[in-house]
Amino acid sequence: MSTTPIRVVLALAIAAALALTGCSSIPTNGPVGLSEDSGNASQQNQQGPAPAGPQDNGSPQAIVQGFVRAGVGSQDEYAVARSFLTPGLSSTWKPDQRTLVLSSTPRVVATPAAGTVRIVMAVTATVDDQGIYRNAADGATESLDVTLQKVDGQWRINKIPDGIMLQVRDFGLLFDSYSLAFYDPTYTYAVPDVRWFVRGPRVTTSLVRVLLNGPADYLKGAVVSAFPEGTTLNTPSVPIVSGAAEVDLPQQVLDSSDQKQRERMLNQLSGTLVGVLDSISSVRLLINQRPLDIDAGEAARSAPVKEKQVPASQVAVVRNELVLYQGGGYRPIDGVGSVASDKPIDPAMSYDQRRFAYLSSDRRRLISRSTDGTRGTVFTGSALTRPSFDPFDWLWTADGSGAGLVYTAQAARPGGGVNEVSAPWLRGRTITSLRLSRDGARALIVTVDDGKSSIWISGVRRAADGTPRELTSALPIRSAHTVNTGVWIGDTEIVVMGASDKASVTPEVLSLDGQAQELAPVRGATSLAGGNGTQEIYLQFGQELLVRVDTSWSNQATGVLDTAFAG
Repeated sequence: MSTTPIRVVLALAIAAALALTGCSSIPTNGPVGLSEDSGNASQQNQQGPAPAGPQDNGSPQAIVQGFVRAGVGSQDEYAVARSFLTPGLSSTWKPDQRTLVLSSTPRVVATPAAGTVRIVMAVTATVDDQGIYRNAADGATESLDVTLQKVDGQWRINKIPDGIMLQVRDFGLLFDSYSLAFYDPTYTYAVPDVRWFVRGPRVTTSLVRVLLNGPADYLKGAVVSAFPEGTTLNTPSVPIVSGAAEVDLPQQVLDSSDQKQRERMLNQLSGTLVGVLDSISSVRLLINQRPLDIDAGEAARSAPVKEKQVPASQVAVVRNELVLYQGGGYRPIDGVGSVASDKPIDPAMSYDQRRFAYLSSDRRRLISRSTDGTRGTVFTGSALTRPSFDPFDWLWTADGSGAGLVYTAQAARPGGGVNEVSAPWLRGRTITSLRLSRDGARALIVTVDDGKSSIWISGVRRAADGTPRELTSALPIRSAHTVNTGVWIGDTEIVVMGASDKASVTPEVLSLDGQAQELAPVRGATSLAGGNGTQEIYLQFGQELLVRVDTSWSNQATGVLDTAFAG
């Protein structure tokens, strides 16, 4: 996100260095004579100066403290950090197995056992060997016992878990976020899966390796990969040759795929690597070092939609009627007819702008209307959340009374029955907002219980006919505020706020890569709408419709209520 100011949410803040761009890779162990140097001086400098090695006659505590500090030095396969280890451990230690992100300097304390010290850490997050970032619980701590022995008269570490420990600022300087590309089950949309890796020569190989391993847990069953399960790289690295990342796969991939699937493989790799790493302009698939014959033009024509855009107009309520609103003006919606008797609130609109839905003023009825005149009560419940359309024409809402129940119905069949979506992890939670992503594979959910709000991104698992069946265990997203509503403004960005007509409201833009941006506060806001990016955010306070202009808010209309973009 290229807006300012930027606060990176890791422990509430990561240094603004996370906003740095440029993720060049230098393939160092590909086929001899093929790889070209794809790095540049600025990229290498981002890794920082090499840390200091062990001091002569250092105490066990000093050696362990030096090892922890050396985690910032990824150069030469963490050569400095390895110098604090015994020769045996140095050859087997895996620095990328786990990264602990710490909110403060860890304490290294002596223990009663000779040659053993303890590291005590305040942990704000972890990153595993698949690049998956997980927030730790508030106030989480972890202790590690480290054993040392003398080597040539000097203390060296001979037992410590794999991985490194970094303070928040150092994590921001060393790591960067990258989006793997998967597909929705129809292969129509690209669905991002954000991962974190150390910047440097191995990042291309790391991205391809984890892409082949499949999606993060919260997306399993919600997205698909073009690669057969169990596919691995045929070579230890992914070289970059004249701007093309060469991905060599085993013969089984060729034997088990047709041309369409191979095109999807190429598109999936291109969506992960091209334009994300500035050294890569294309991807070339190989089988046992032989180029695979794929028509790049044909593959590009069938590429999935990435960053689906919503139409510029919004649905809104004006004097108890549905209208289409855009740029300060509005017009009636042809074919829908009057809805004034329903006293509509919280309208929603399908992506083709032919179907509409809204709640009755008591939030007990979900009603749909279409431009062909079709209308009907879709569902009757309690404290229903604002409806949301997915791109496959399913209409969603949730019971906001504390039951934690989620419902869908086919928008084209308002009397065709309602489907309860399984989400055991939501039971007993009070859902205040539910919005489907523009790829239809993910749901943004806000819950508020005992005055504490939580933001979740959950995968949508569907039956073979597209019927939504389950919301996966969710990815939690941190916010600095108590919020009760949220909307998507892109593939990896959402905006949330604590809607209130009595208190000041500070909307916040959150990205799945950990970045956050607080927007200018307003004296109150009861409704939130988000279009394409951070400059298409609308708030309602009383009768005023506010739109974000640069870094402030401007009153764009009066009497236009509850606006919502498609979705």
